Amino acid sequence: MDPFSSIPRPEMPSPPLAELPPHGSSPLSPPWTLYTVAVSLTSGYILIPLLASQCLLLINPFLDGTAQLFCQQSLTLLAWLSIFVFLRFRYGAFRPYIGLNLTRPKAYYAWETVRLTLITASLLVGLNLLWTVLGKQTAVKLPYAGASHAELLVLSLFAVFMAPVLEEVIFRGLVQSTFHKLYSPLMSVFMTSLVFLVLHGNYFQDFQALSQVMILGFCFGLWRERTQSILPGIMAHLFNNALASIVLLWHAS
Repeated sequence: MDPFSSIPRPEMPSPPLAELPPHGSSPLSPPWTLYTVAVSLTSGYILIPLLASQCLLLINPFLDGTAQLFCQQSLTLLAWLSIFVFLRFRYGAFRPYIGLNLTRPKAYYAWETVRLTLITASLLVGLNLLWTVLGKQTAVKLPYAGASHAELLVLSLFAVFMAPVLEEVIFRGLVQSTFHKLYSPLMSVFMTSLVFLVLHGNYFQDFQALSQVMILGFCFGLWRERTQSILPGIMAHLFNNALASIVLLWHAS
């Protein structure tokens, strides 16, 4: 019998920031496999969108362009939510594995978000200047060039408020944490960036835009490793998409 069991023990306070795990510490190993992630990506980016497009063909005569775009984006969101629900019931709580748990003070994540946003913005500006100096700068190719202002507004709303959260959970959360089981941290960041690049196939005709996507994906992945959280990546991704949407709407007007 422990003679000290009757002595009340004070609760230990939360460790200060200096005692928390260092930057780049290994994330929790997720219970799912690379096969599960591959099936999820195939379903969310290929099979379900194809099925949704076929369903939309049946109701297209009754919808204008804005409603069609809204339905398309909403079906994409619902498809991924159903995949996340399946993973939740199949493997239990998965927030710690994808970097959604906040284990540090909020000020830390705010500062890391500012740093990541400034670094990615500086890299993109520097890349554009490099293309200009090399004489390779081309005209900006705006997506949905023939779309109406209402369609562009719907697209911008989804791009700013849905895409950053969804893509960071998918790529820096599911994909990168899975690659971390197989490769080194830097290689897992690189492999995730390649997957991120491949699934942005609408930029394959524009090498400059493709290089920007690669830089963004690599930086978001590095900060996922640095902070063990996808929150800075989500906020920096949101800022990038918001800026691109403003440019898109400005050109359209």
